[in-house]
Amino acid sequence: MLNKKNVISSVLSLALGFLLVWLILRFTEVDLEQIIASFYSLNPLYAGLAITTLIVHTVLTAYKWGLVTQKLTPDSQQPLKFYLFYTTLGSLTMQFMPQYEGMVMVQNLALRIHKISSFSKGFLSVVYDQFFNLLIPLLLFPASIFYVLGYISLGVAIFTWIATIILTHFIINKWHRSLISFLIKALTWVKQLKSGKNKTNQSAISTSNDSILGKDFTLYLYWTSVTRYVGWMIRGVLIAIAGGFKIKLWAIAFISPIVQLAMLLSFTPANLGFMEFSWIGLLGLFDVLDDVAVKFALMQRFLYVVAVVIILAVFAVVSFVEKFALFTSKQN
Repeated sequence: MLNKKNVISSVLSLALGFLLVWLILRFTEVDLEQIIASFYSLNPLYAGLAITTLIVHTVLTAYKWGLVTQKLTPDSQQPLKFYLFYTTLGSLTMQFMPQYEGMVMVQNLALRIHKISSFSKGFLSVVYDQFFNLLIPLLLFPASIFYVLGYISLGVAIFTWIATIILTHFIINKWHRSLISFLIKALTWVKQLKSGKNKTNQSAISTSNDSILGKDFTLYLYWTSVTRYVGWMIRGVLIAIAGGFKIKLWAIAFISPIVQLAMLLSFTPANLGFMEFSWIGLLGLFDVLDDVAVKFALMQRFLYVVAVVIILAVFAVVSFVEKFALFTSKQN
């Protein structure tokens, strides 16, 4: 829940993020005029494709969360637009507070306010969904770090990626119940540590629930997550092309999982500042100039916010039209 402590923490973390960005601009000798100029010089076609990809990514994120929640609460079905709205709202919120307090808090509150599920089931649906958000970059991380550091070739890295994704399919197919049971127990333990409680409602998060531990459902969720992450990497490539940045496209693809996992240690909203430092350092291994890396990183953040605002604006327009139509019908 949002309280005074969380508000103070969010304000301080946001201030830290802006400080880090200022330091980056200061030491890379990139000024705001250059950043603004790079925004105006974006190729409109590829920028539009990047924003579209981000919107599709958000829709897939909402769809995946909805799948889990509906399996846990079959008597409280909600349309996709419900999950899309709160996923988008969470994406916007985490731009101003740490990711857990942003996205996860919004998702939990949405389920509780609309009385869709109990606290335990709501918590389970959110963390189960978030786990699959992190699973793919976690699987791709070993090959990514070895390729970025130059220990393996591009061909070996790509083969390792593909082999890991396919092998994970067969692992889930054979041991899905044990793996997910372990995940639920681990997440419950983490929740206990965070809350300082020694007990939790084990019956509400029973590992014998076939609706989420079923093989077909788990595999479907897995491949949905793979598709979602492919879209995330494509958006990075499109942003590089839109900005005319001289960055190897494979470098963007293989750095993305590393930066994504760095979000786990986020001390600032949406990893503000730390994400830019990560991109600068890792792209430097591919001989990318610091100013190019800074512009590329900030462009990703800017276009992500643009995509989120577009989705929320569409929701606002649709809501206004529906209310206006309802008012008109009552008048008649």
